[in-house]
Formats: sequence, structure tokens, C-alpha cells
Amino acid sequence: MDKVLRFIKKHHMISQGDFIAVGVSGGADSVCLLLLLCELKQEYGLELHAVHINHGIRREAFKDQEFVENLCRRLKVPWITFSEDVQGMAEKESMSLEEAGRIIRYRCFQKVLDMHGGGKIAVAHHQNDQAETILYRMSRGTGIQGLKGMEAVRGDVIRPLLCLKKTEILKYLKEKGQSWMEDASNEDNTFARNKIRNQVIPVLTEVNSRAVEHIFSLSEEIEEWSRYLEQQLSEAWKACVKQDEKGCLIDTGRFLKESEPIRRLLAKQAIEQTAGRKKDIEKIHIQSFCDLAFRETGKSIDLPYGLTGKKTYGGLLVEAKQTTAEKAAVGQLVLTETNRFEKMDEKDFTKIIDYDKIDKDIQLRYRKPGDFFVFSKDGKSKSLSRYFIDQKIPREERDRIPLAADGSRIIWIIGRRLSEFYKVSEKTKRYLRLEYN
Repeated sequence: MDKVLRFIKKHHMISQGDFIAVGVSGGADSVCLLLLLCELKQEYGLELHAVHINHGIRREAFKDQEFVENLCRRLKVPWITFSEDVQGMAEKESMSLEEAGRIIRYRCFQKVLDMHGGGKIAVAHHQNDQAETILYRMSRGTGIQGLKGMEAVRGDVIRPLLCLKKTEILKYLKEKGQSWMEDASNEDNTFARNKIRNQVIPVLTEVNSRAVEHIFSLSEEIEEWSRYLEQQLSEAWKACVKQDEKGCLIDTGRFLKESEPIRRLLAKQAIEQTAGRKKDIEKIHIQSFCDLAFRETGKSIDLPYGLTGKKTYGGLLVEAKQTTAEKAAVGQLVLTETNRFEKMDEKDFTKIIDYDKIDKDIQLRYRKPGDFFVFSKDGKSKSLSRYFIDQKIPREERDRIPLAADGSRIIWIIGRRLSEFYKVSEKTKRYLRLEYN
């Protein structure tokens, strides 16, 4: 399809001889993607490899798998099928099925690239998906970065169908006489995204038949403006900001010479970089920090992750509060190198970890801003504060929980859970025993 080829060329998605892992669920979108890439295979000398993930959730999952495997046989495309327990991961890690599924999918894609020695991952998102994503983010509250939606190219991931509407995909498949599998779960409007897809977008299309196309065009325009703003922000940051391990100091005079949008972006970046996190930093926090520039010296505000914003003689300062939580924790942590591994229960006060994973000195302390915890085997992390919230640990207890820490990376929430990052594996060569008493 010429439209897709022009889009691929515009975004420099594909190069001669590329290895591409193609995500194929069996649905219309992914089947269309596989067929189109097969059409381009000879022209670009592509090496295609279909990747199917059986999530084990739907009863029809094995029918989907069979369909994909038969399609690949007919198209003479090699394939690999992963059987994954998405529901189990969602329950274990306290996340939605959607999030768990996304993590597992991209983990499987990466495995295929690793086996090959690199390449690209092609996924079948289209204009309707883009409209859905943008509307979803708008409903939850987002800034200009969120309105960009999904990028045509992001790292190793390419989205060749992002230029097509769903109707165009279905038309292409019907012209080819190609069938596909239907996922009944897409009709379940208890999920927010499904509600937007099935109820909101159809209403917008009634208002204007090109609504989806217009939202997509807007996302492309926003992406262009975003790149320009990022360039302006980079220049302003170099001129205005001094940064060290404690926080960021913004020169007030230079700050006030910048346009208001750039001032907000400077404030946002200063807060995010000091916190080491982007989540939960909202517009009200950013605006309150900007407003300090117009207040008298000495005024301060509270910010997320235990940070504080201050108007000082030197400028606008964002740094961690000095709290009792930064004191050494009560108790003693005994470290002993050992040559054997013993499995302990989650709540035991003795753990054995991979000694070679330690980057800095191990500290026994309470929590402080910037702490984060690796909670999943694929390396996904979250702030310690968010982990405590998700685990429903009472606020008054959080500052009293002893931690074994490696810098800002939490090794062990003592009496509760060991970080996945430090757990012993078959690759472990040295063992370190941690005993809290």
C-alpha cells in the first residue's frame, strides 16, 4: 500500500536488510501489518519473524495461536509463540491486565531481538489507536508531551500502520480475501480504553467523519512543536540552571526573562530530575514553584517525593527536605560473604543476594526522596513511596520501616520484600548474606 510505504520512508522506519520482529496477535491490525511487510520483504531485503503471545486468558487463545501459525506457514514467515501467564503477573505485581500484557509483550519481542543480535519491533497501532490514546490521556490529565500520542518510531519500535484508519485496514484485508480473528474482550466497555474506542470515538465520528484523521494530524503537529520546545528548553536549562546531587538551583533573573511556557518546562524538569521520577508531579506543583519567583526571599512550598521548593538569594531552589527519615535506621545489619544459597521466606530477617549487583556501599536507613524499588523480574521499578501506597502501608508506618539501600536503589524492605534486581540467579558468582537484628 503506497500510503504506508510513504509513511515508512517519511519516518525512516526501515533500512535495507533489516531484521524485524512482527507482533502478530491474529487480529485484523496485526494480520494487515504482516501482509504489508511481506509485500515489502523483497524490495528491502527484510528478514521477518512473527511473534505471537498466548496470554492464556481467553478460551479462544489457542484458536488465535493456531490461526497465526497457519498464516505464517502460508506466508513462509518464521514464527515463535510465547505462552505467558499475564493474569498471574498482574496479580503478583498488583497491576492491571493491560499493563502486565504490555510488559510481557515487549519482553518477548526483546528476547527475539536478543536471539538474533538486534533488529526492530513492528507493532500494528493505527490512527484509531492513536486517537484513543490521546483521548484517554486527556481524560486523565496530560501535558503537551502526552498529546503527542504514540510515536511512529521510538527506539527499536516502529509503527508502520499509524497512518491508516481502522476502516482502511479492514478494506485492505477484504480486498486480499484475508480473514482474521476477533477478540471479544475488545467489546467489554468496563475497560476505559474500550469505552473510548466503542462509544466516544463513534460519537466524534458522527460530529465529523474525519475526526480520527484530525486527531492524528494534531498529534503530528504537536510532535513537531514538542521537538522545538525541547530545543528551547535545552538552551534555557544550560543558561539558567545549576544542578548537583542535592537538587537544582535556577537563576531567578534569567528564569523571568524566559517565556512562560519555557519557565514551566524548566520548573517541571528541575522537580523531576531532583525527584528521579515523573509520575505524580502535576501542573499545580509546577505552577506553585514558578510563582515562587514573584514572592519574597525565604518563601517555600512542599513538593511530591519529600521535596521542597524555596526562593533563596541565589535563585529558585528545589531539593530534598531534611527529615528524620534520613537518619540511620534502628537496628543492625550484618553482612557476610557466603558460598551457598539458602531460600528464605519473604518476611524472614535474613536474605542472600547477588554480591556483584552492589554498586555502592550498603546502608541501613529509613526512606528518603528519590528511593526506588525493582519489583518485577523484567526490571520494572517504581518509587518507594508509590510502592508503599500500592501495598496500602499506613502513612504513619512508612518512615519507620528499615531499609537496606544501595544509594537510591532499595535492596531490601526489611521484613517485607527483597528487590528483584538483587535476587540470586543461575548467573550469580558471589553471595552476600544480609541479617537484620
